Amino acid sequence: MSESQIADATSAAENPGNTQSPDQKVKQPIGLLTLSSIEMWERFSFYGLQVILAYYIYYSAGDGGLGLTEGEALAITGAYGGAVYLGQPLGAWFADRLVPARTMVMAGGVIIMAGHISLAIIPGIPGLLIGLALITIGTGALTPNAYAMVGRLYKEQSPRRDSGYAIFYTGILVGALFGPLATGYLQAEFGFHYGFGAAAVGMAIGLFTYFLGRNTVPVESTIVPNPVNSAGKRKAAGFGIALLAVIAVMLCTGIVSTGNLNSYVLAAILIVAVVYFVAMLRSKKVTADERLKVKAFIPLFITGAIFWTMILQLFTTFAVYADTRVNLSIGSYSMPAAYISTFEVIAGIIVGPIIAAYGQKLANRPNRRVPSTTSKLAFGFVLMTFTFGLFAIFPLIFSGLIPIVAVIAGMIVMGITEVTYAPIGLSVASQLSPVAFNSQMMALWGLTTAAGASLSGFMGQLYSGTSEVGFFALMTVISLLTAAFLYGLRGPLRRLGVA
Repeated sequence: MSESQIADATSAAENPGNTQSPDQKVKQPIGLLTLSSIEMWERFSFYGLQVILAYYIYYSAGDGGLGLTEGEALAITGAYGGAVYLGQPLGAWFADRLVPARTMVMAGGVIIMAGHISLAIIPGIPGLLIGLALITIGTGALTPNAYAMVGRLYKEQSPRRDSGYAIFYTGILVGALFGPLATGYLQAEFGFHYGFGAAAVGMAIGLFTYFLGRNTVPVESTIVPNPVNSAGKRKAAGFGIALLAVIAVMLCTGIVSTGNLNSYVLAAILIVAVVYFVAMLRSKKVTADERLKVKAFIPLFITGAIFWTMILQLFTTFAVYADTRVNLSIGSYSMPAAYISTFEVIAGIIVGPIIAAYGQKLANRPNRRVPSTTSKLAFGFVLMTFTFGLFAIFPLIFSGLIPIVAVIAGMIVMGITEVTYAPIGLSVASQLSPVAFNSQMMALWGLTTAAGASLSGFMGQLYSGTSEVGFFALMTVISLLTAAFLYGLRGPLRRLGVA
């Protein structure tokens, strides 16, 4: 990488005081475009699959599905979502210890594409298992390392970091919009396997754009920051072989089934998270100041898991809700149930850049008081409270099926909620990351999504077996209490370096 490209990678950082040039005040590093592009297409393929996955599992064979029960479909969908993010610590470990992050992102994209191709061309349960397994592995390699590279584009404590992550997250939402639109349409018109094929094409486009821009990513991503020695490699290989053997035995003996798979995935997520926290807190490569920051991250990890439990019900609770409780007709047009989630994404795409621009404006006014990161996270839960409150009162207002206009309004509020909270969560994880565990800290943040995805499967099953008003009222109360908890933490976390 040339000196000018390295300069581009750090030009967005703001100097302390008032010494910025006008160009520095508006410029984001070009590497942000490269990383936003690959993640946009990865999310195109991921959400394109996710939005039709539960339907594929519980629709009858006559409708192109596998014919399993609704409960099994929700459990598998939740377990898959959890497993996808559970694989991220391993991908981050590889980038920190064995293979450069830039290479891991490319390899992950290739494996993801192979998974979608398997779903498209291999029929039945074998195609489902092979495809989901490959996508899980590939996403674990790609996502945490892309997120970590975005953080490396900025100097430490740069006020542009939040805005950069907001722009990055907007790219994610663009993929999350057009993926479901493409796969939902193809599934409705031609069948599920055409939708899976579209997801593979999207990932191929992402790989091509990433290859073209590979030299714009941070120079640090081309090296292994904390290489493992030969003995460590042997231990890692032995652990990997043993883990695969245990999984194979559990599958072959029937210990793990579609009914309890999600429970095992959630348990694994929690164990891995605890191991990561203990490893970072005990590592000699983590300074005393960094150790305090890791401890500060613990409550943010817990609240992050709660947040993603709420949002990722889009693919469990709200998938069933759209299919069974919503009047999908607009005049003579009947909307595919898979399209409901796209309104959440559209709202995020519109509001995300506005939030990023406002954050950039505040960053360029050093004398203007900026809300704390923790306050921003708390406000996200305030909006979440409003979101689920709407769905709690819909059955009290409307009899029979819920009008689609009302549901779209709820989805819009949820979309605003997501872009208010999620980019800030990425930013704070980057701020609190120890130098020796940069990618792995981002993978730890990814585990909040893993736990949320898994828990969303349980929430979907709870929704199916309980009062609709009671269920959404419970989600409303949980969101409100979490907002209050976060708001109370803003002072202590600011003292520990959370801006």
